[in-house]
Amino acid sequence: MTLVNRTDVLLRGYDQQVVDRLIQISIRKGIEFKFHATIEAIEKRNDGSLHVRMTGCDDIHTDQILFAVGRQPNTEGLGCDAAGVDVGEKGEIKVDADNRTNVPSIFAVGDVTNRVQLTPVAIREGQAFADTFFGKKPHQVDYDCIPSAVFSHPPLAGVGMTEGQARNRLGTVKTFTSDFRPMKNVLAGRNERSLYKLVLDGETDRVVGVHMIGPDAPEIMQAAAIAVKARLKKSDFDATVALHPTMSEELVLMR
Repeated sequence: MTLVNRTDVLLRGYDQQVVDRLIQISIRKGIEFKFHATIEAIEKRNDGSLHVRMTGCDDIHTDQILFAVGRQPNTEGLGCDAAGVDVGEKGEIKVDADNRTNVPSIFAVGDVTNRVQLTPVAIREGQAFADTFFGKKPHQVDYDCIPSAVFSHPPLAGVGMTEGQARNRLGTVKTFTSDFRPMKNVLAGRNERSLYKLVLDGETDRVVGVHMIGPDAPEIMQAAAIAVKARLKKSDFDATVALHPTMSEELVLMR
């Protein structure tokens, strides 16, 4: 398998240390990476195989190709022009923090606004709209604390600021990591290691980001996201008794 990337950045938005670990593990599994490369043309051969002409790397001869090129809001045909609703360059409906468009009586939530294209975020935006305008409980979605995951092998997950983002926004940053071999890998004789990382505000010791790669990382991340959203400190993690033997106990054992 060969993964072709147009830039030198893979999985932007995730902590670079965690992404680097995924790349290392993937290379050991035989996955080849091509950076700064683009596809110029795809030619189908008589035997059904595909010849991919590339710029930035050698051509590739393969059986199948999967494109991951992003999505655009499906607003064409909605009548936004007729209603006078402003849309952006990608067709996204422009809204304010309360999901209101430039037309006071029209609102929009979800992927059509091209903010964070995740189903749970769209649900939260709908709830915030209903609470604010019908429930008399003004509420806005916090886009700074959205957990997300990549279901790779092994999967990775993150919530809050990456180390790079924290250094740009906060200045003083502390990090704690746990680099370990999960028990299931030990028992199976596999050397694949997991990596957990806490990013702290250096002045307050508040945990502003949690990032991890390893088995069941997305399942663990859902609970870890509560701690980041609740603005807990490293001392709160340290004061929590570990659940042994689990992988998640590493989150409260970092010193």
